[in-house]
Amino acid sequence: MNKVPGAFRNFVLTIVIGGVAVGACLAALIPGATTIATAHHYTSDKIKELRGLNQRSTIFDSANNVIGVLGIQNREAAKLDEVPPLIQNAVIDVEDKTFWNNDGIDVNGVFRAFVKNLTSGKIEQGGSTITQQLVKNRILNSKRDINRKVKELVLAVRLNEKFSKRKILEQYLNTVYFGQGSYGVKAAVERFFTTTDPGSPFPRPKRFDEVTPGEAALLAGVISNPEGNNPFVDPEAAKKRRDFALGQMLDQGDITAEQATAGAQEPLPTVKPEAELRPKNSWAEEVQNRLYDDPLYAVLGSTRQERKDRVLKGGLKIYSSLDPKLQQDAQNAMDAVLPEKPGWTGSLVSMDPTTGLVKAMYAGPGFESSQYNIATSYPGRQAGSTWKVITISAAMESGFSPNDLVDGTSPCKFGQYGQTSNAGEGENGRMTFRKATADSVNCAFARTELAVGFNKVIDTAKVMGITQETLKPILTLTLGTIESTPTEMATVAATLANGGLHRPPVFVSKIVGPDGEVVFDAARDVTPTRAISAESAACAVDMLKGVITGGTGTAARLSGRESAGKTGTTDNKADANFLHITPTLVSFVWHGNSTARIPGAGFGGQIPARISKRYMDAALEGVPEQALPAGGAACARKGAFILETGRATTDNGQLPPGDTVPTLTPPSVVVNPPAPTAATRPRPPTTTTTIPPPTTTAPTTP
Repeated sequence: MNKVPGAFRNFVLTIVIGGVAVGACLAALIPGATTIATAHHYTSDKIKELRGLNQRSTIFDSANNVIGVLGIQNREAAKLDEVPPLIQNAVIDVEDKTFWNNDGIDVNGVFRAFVKNLTSGKIEQGGSTITQQLVKNRILNSKRDINRKVKELVLAVRLNEKFSKRKILEQYLNTVYFGQGSYGVKAAVERFFTTTDPGSPFPRPKRFDEVTPGEAALLAGVISNPEGNNPFVDPEAAKKRRDFALGQMLDQGDITAEQATAGAQEPLPTVKPEAELRPKNSWAEEVQNRLYDDPLYAVLGSTRQERKDRVLKGGLKIYSSLDPKLQQDAQNAMDAVLPEKPGWTGSLVSMDPTTGLVKAMYAGPGFESSQYNIATSYPGRQAGSTWKVITISAAMESGFSPNDLVDGTSPCKFGQYGQTSNAGEGENGRMTFRKATADSVNCAFARTELAVGFNKVIDTAKVMGITQETLKPILTLTLGTIESTPTEMATVAATLANGGLHRPPVFVSKIVGPDGEVVFDAARDVTPTRAISAESAACAVDMLKGVITGGTGTAARLSGRESAGKTGTTDNKADANFLHITPTLVSFVWHGNSTARIPGAGFGGQIPARISKRYMDAALEGVPEQALPAGGAACARKGAFILETGRATTDNGQLPPGDTVPTLTPPSVVVNPPAPTAATRPRPPTTTTTIPPPTTTAPTTP
């Protein structure tokens, strides 16, 4: 490369930088004299690094499809080797023909602009090289005065000494603004130009290697006036600038005459790119919210603002847990069943219990307009009797057995705790805890809840996945009258399916920084915690099998595959739910009205169970079947009697019908666990409890 002759270069630098007395005297006559006279302070070692660039963050699904883009500037930095020579040459030909040879400034251009600016007393002409523009945008600012211009000239020379030409060009191409919210050449190509693949009806952004000479010329042409000359604002001005750029490219020998002619005839882009970088769907919205607020992603910053800045400015590649195939399966299941009840909607969350990865999430229709995600938004909806799986888990942890006998007579009153009743017919009398689970007998579960203790049930809920602080010691807690989200309930199901090991719901599986460093990896960084014992989990799941094989959830029975589950229905049938468990996938389905608790959703064993079956059958198609765990030691415990004050056994293990058992424990009665103290739960007055005789023969284990 030929350099400007040394004597001429030194003369120019003397005048411009003020390196000798003559230059300083001349400089003193014009504005900016102080800047020029002290220019020797701008040494290359004082140019540390260029000011950082804001880069967009991109959200991918598990198949690497883009599902969202977040940021305050639409920019993704590209390596120079990624940018085709066609685009590089177009920009150089238009913006700085001497780039490869100059010392950071174009001597002739500087003098022309300098004389013009001196006569006017202000900056009217820039004469800026690519290096000067980089200095202005990444070291200085855009202020138009002579002091700033002189600094720009000096620093351009110094920057040219410090960095290679390739690095300067790479940084410039990633910095420059092309209009319509497009920062940097990669974003400009993607946002300005689209193409359609054979066989696909949908356009996609162009890649670098698909850019034509006319498109490269258009990009280079808009740089000088990115908003005024872009094709979406002024097509005629854009054509003139494109023609000018094509002429420059032809003059420099970077394209042929035929390419120049063809480029001038190319149609201009007409699909105006979206200006805002914000979530456009429920998955992108949920990922953004989790990155800002979920403690799992504290690696992004110690405060919410730090995490937000990292997401919106940090150029992250965010890999969500969304499985597009399972997401489509969820959509198909909803589309197949929900139209049967116009005006009603549903939500679904599905997780891999072994990893905590949320594979599918149906937020409910109309998210784009309402921005309300039923699946995750607090406080959620009433889960109904699906909440009983938590009571079962707490009971198993407290030494109860599915063989225990419990009175399910309805209505049932419990002194100061109030009363409740069963939802169906034929659910009265004494029954096994297993039978009460299969038939979802409210009075049996209310009595069991009192026997276990509110504190134990609430604590179990929290360690299994209920995260909100609304839980209260009320009789209907076990009936799911306190709201929870479908995501929370799916997490509870996952904890059971994972042998009592709790994993928080993971919506982001990996985060990679712009330098390729793995910032977060769920497989590496998320550790499960023991919520309940493996024995308790196995027995609870074993009890829940009966819900599907012969209880309230038979409509959810899977094709050729074992599963466990629980139905849930609230008062007036305003909320209907189904919780579904297999070893490799769990799901939770809610069904109701999207805006209010309106009666009419039906039972959990109806539409929710059918949606769950349709989804799980499709999602598990081709997945090798794994058997659910056997009930094990916890399920083999000898049966006792569940009283509202605890679990009671007698010396001979039997309590004949009609016998009276004091609520206070005599030596012949063992209560496990002990009744809560007055400090933890008020106790009813001391009375005696009479176990009524069974109305039929004692039920057998289903």
